[in-house]
Amino acid sequence: MGGVYKGLDIITNKVSPQEQRLCRHHMISFVDPLVSNYTVVDFRDKAVPLISYIFARDKIPIVVGGTNYYIESLLWKVLINTKVLDRKVELEQLDSAELHRRLSRVDPEMAAKLHPHDKRKVARSLQVFEETGIPHSEILHQQQQEEGGGPLGGPLKYPHSCILWLHADQAGESEILAG
Repeated sequence: MGGVYKGLDIITNKVSPQEQRLCRHHMISFVDPLVSNYTVVDFRDKAVPLISYIFARDKIPIVVGGTNYYIESLLWKVLINTKVLDRKVELEQLDSAELHRRLSRVDPEMAAKLHPHDKRKVARSLQVFEETGIPHSEILHQQQQEEGGGPLGGPLKYPHSCILWLHADQAGESEILAG
């Protein structure tokens, strides 16, 4: 699974057609980035049944690439379902500094972690607070404290997962972390 956006093969470092022929790939090039408001919830809701289908066939799904947030939505219970996409879009229209100030008032811990110019994440944390009445950081702490949880998130959704995380610095050097 990976590379959901059509036409962004180089930018997203999408697997080549030759590589795709070596084993079955899913969820590649099916979202038009110019006309879509595709969200992490959409991704999760499409991927989870597919993962279940792959497991049911006694195969092992391999989730690769993409944004950490999308992959985390599959691996850990970190995604809080929110009801109103329009509210997040509305919040993102605000000035970055104002948005960050609002988050600082209701969730200073999350505000300290997020860059003031990361409107998407700041708006998301504000939306979580508005819809639940609980600071986003507190919900994440609760999930980390659940049985099987830890510093990366709540309990894993799939037992016996093998997670390899690639970290790359700005100079282009990389290292692989296994967990």
